[in-house]
Order: sequence, then structure tokens, then C-alpha cells
Amino acid sequence: MLNALSKLFRNTLFRLSLLGTLLFTVSVLISLAYVYFATISSELRRVDQELIVEMDQLQEVYDTYGPGTLRQLVLTRIGAKTGAYELVVSADEMISNIITENEQRIIEMLKETESLIFEYNQIQAVTGLDENGREIIEETESRRYRARSGYLFNALGQPVASLVVGKDVESLRRTADRVRNAMITSSLIALVLGLLSSLFVSRRFTRRVEAFNRLATDVRAGQLDRRAPRDYSEDELDLLAEHLNAMLDHIDRLMKAMRYAGDSIAHDLRSPLTRLRTRLESSASEVKDPKAIDSLYAAAEDADELLATFDKVLRIARLEAGEQREMLKEMDPKTVLTDMAEFYEPACEDANLSFELDAKDNNFILADRGLLSQAVSNLVENAIKYTPEGGKVRLELYRNKANRVVVAVTDNGPGIPATERERVKERFVRLDKSRTAPGSGLGLAMVDAIATLHKAEFALEDGMESEFGPGLSVQIIFPRRRQLRQAPAEKDSE
Repeated sequence: MLNALSKLFRNTLFRLSLLGTLLFTVSVLISLAYVYFATISSELRRVDQELIVEMDQLQEVYDTYGPGTLRQLVLTRIGAKTGAYELVVSADEMISNIITENEQRIIEMLKETESLIFEYNQIQAVTGLDENGREIIEETESRRYRARSGYLFNALGQPVASLVVGKDVESLRRTADRVRNAMITSSLIALVLGLLSSLFVSRRFTRRVEAFNRLATDVRAGQLDRRAPRDYSEDELDLLAEHLNAMLDHIDRLMKAMRYAGDSIAHDLRSPLTRLRTRLESSASEVKDPKAIDSLYAAAEDADELLATFDKVLRIARLEAGEQREMLKEMDPKTVLTDMAEFYEPACEDANLSFELDAKDNNFILADRGLLSQAVSNLVENAIKYTPEGGKVRLELYRNKANRVVVAVTDNGPGIPATERERVKERFVRLDKSRTAPGSGLGLAMVDAIATLHKAEFALEDGMESEFGPGLSVQIIFPRRRQLRQAPAEKDSE
């Protein structure tokens, strides 16, 4: 679950769609907030203004006609149910129709306060008439009021009474609740629909991008006949697929031309080199001078070396083009390593080196037996060539911590500096200290090409440290079998 969410949030289109959804949701909230402000808030301000006007009117009545008229006016308005009032002249004299939910008087709650606009919940009786026409209380309800509290002042500016004037805003507050609920609901709906649309769009886009990724992987593996799928909608991705296919067609033509040129060169050069070697050997058998014979045979060996080098270069090129990938089969490399050990153990003894084979059972991989044998042969020969007398060479087969099969050749010789380990994988690269030894600098390049063909990693690390140096461990790390079996399934599902 967490991996799926992490992969989803790594999707660029999903993140952009999600950002658009969030911006749209915020815009909806802002729009509805403006509606709320333009309707509910303006109405509340109108009610507040009416309360202020009514407080001023009651103060004017007190100033003009006195407290008795004020009391009568408040009682009249209470009887007419035009609002909520509470007039406190003294501790013993109070006129009020305000009872809050906790049965406290408003004036008691607002002692020592200046003029203040506030809201409260007031208990009201809902009345009806019985069969005899008498008024009965059917039920009570709590209604919201908006009120203003303050004092009435005499001519000297001294407070003589406390006054609360309120207006019923229950209907307005219910409208506000509906608008607020609509804001929340519409925002949630916009967010959910935005998420669903983001998922749909990103999944559809991801499927098309994955098709391009599979195409790139297959082409990199040497399958130059693969092409990007098109839906001919003429959208951006369809045009990209068209341009990719045109580019791959051009690359395929260039590769075929290069392969044809390489085969032609191989054919044209191999024949004269072979004839040259044959003539040199024939001439060596005809001449009598020992020095001339040695020179002719040395020249013939040089011709053989040229032929071998040329064959290796062409073989590396074909491996890098992935021409033999279809020949990979499931196999246990232990049999190959056992054969290599039997073949090279006498050579190690002749070079005064100790040889050791450590191959675990049941480590199956997808590989070509011939190519794997050639790679191991190159590595073992290099170890024998560069390990001093008295050293050790070990051929290993095991699984590492990542549960991947590793074929390794380890020695305790001088090793290769860490800064040079990537460079020595290139063609014709030889370190200065190894130039005196025979070779063309193609051995590790060949192993690297074979590893790439098998989708394996080719790593060089420190080996068995000794008085000769840090040693060298050359490893071919094969991918898990599950990963290799997914590729055909993906290809078939297209």
C-alpha cells in the first residue's frame, strides 16, 4: 500500500493534477466565502445597525418623557413580541422577556461592561390553543438572538439603568448554517472528484509513458525492431511516438549499414591476413637461415594476433548490439565453473599459484553457456597473468545480501586502483604496469559486454589483501530471476 502511494506521488502528472485540484478547491472556498460575506454578514450588520438605532430611540424616550414612559414602551414592545428586551432600573425592578438556556439574566452576565453586541440562545415557548380556546404551551425551543447591551444615562451623564435590546436572527443563522454546510460539502465534492480525475488522468498518461520506457529498455537491449505504439490521435504523445519511431528507423538503417560494413571489412581483411600468415609460414619452411626462420614465424604469430584482435572487436560489437540475447536459457553456472576450474587449475600450478573453487548449489540464472564460459575464462586468465608467484586465485559462485547470484574471480595480487576500475572496462585500455604483459586490452571489455547482454552488473572491488597489494575481486552480479521473467510478460501484454 505504501509503495503504491509512493509510486503514485512520484507521478508528475498526478502531482500537477492534484495541485490543480487543490487550487480549484481553494477557489470554490473563496467564492462561497464571498457569497457568505455578501449575504449573511451584510444582514448581520443591518441587524446590528437596527439595534444601535433602537438603543438611541429608547435613550431619547427616557430623556424626553422619563422612566415611566420608557417602562411602558418596553412592556408594549415585549407584549407585541417585536424583540427581546431587558431593562434593569434597580435591584428590585426589572422588565425582561429574556431567559437564556442556563436561566441566567443577560444583565447578570454582562455586569461592568460597556455597550456590546453579542449573540445568545434564548428559550421560547411555542404556544397553541386547546378546545376551549385557552392558551397552552406545546413545546419550547432555543432560538438565536443578536443583541446589544448598554446603559441609559440621565441628564448629568450618569448611568441610571441597564438595557439589552435583541433581535431574533434564528432564520438568518439557519441560512448561514446551510451556506456553511454547502461550502464544506461542495469543497469536499470538488476535492474528491479532483482526486478521482487526477488518478484517472495520471494512470492513463502513465500507461503511455511506460510503453515508451519499455521501448527504450528493449532498444537498449538490442531489439532495434521495436516501435512505440500509436493511437493516431495527433496529440503530443502520439507525435512523440511518431518522431521516436522515425528516429529508430534511422538508427536501424545506420546499424544495418555499419554491420554490413563491419562484415565486409572482416571478410576483406581476414582473407589477406590469412594468406599473409600462410605465406609467412611457407617461407619459414623454405629458408635455411635460422634468424630468418624465427622472424618469419614471429610475423606469422603477429598476424594471428591481428586476426584474434579483429575477431574480438567484432564480437564485442555484436554483443553490445544484443544479437545473442534470445539464446539465454535457465542454467546452473556451477557446471561451467567446475569445467573452468578443471581447465585452469594445472595452469595455476605451473604459475606457482594456489587455486580454489567455491561454488554453491541451486543458483540458477538466465545465461548463455558459451558466453559465460568465455567471460569466466577471460577473468581467470587475467588473474593468473597479473598475480605474482605464491599468490592465490579463487573462483566463486554465491548469493549476495540482495539475493542475487554472483560469479566472482578473486586474487591477492596488486589489484587495480579504484580510480581506474571503470576505465579498464573500455576497449584497448591497459594500465601502464601491464603493458609489458601480452594482451590487447579487450578482455575486460569483452566481459563487460557479456555482462550487459545478461543484464548483469560488472563490478571490480578489492580482493584478498596480501603483501602483493589489495588484490582484486571481479564480479558478475546477475539479476533476480523474477525480474528477468517480468520482461516477456510485459511485452506480451502490449
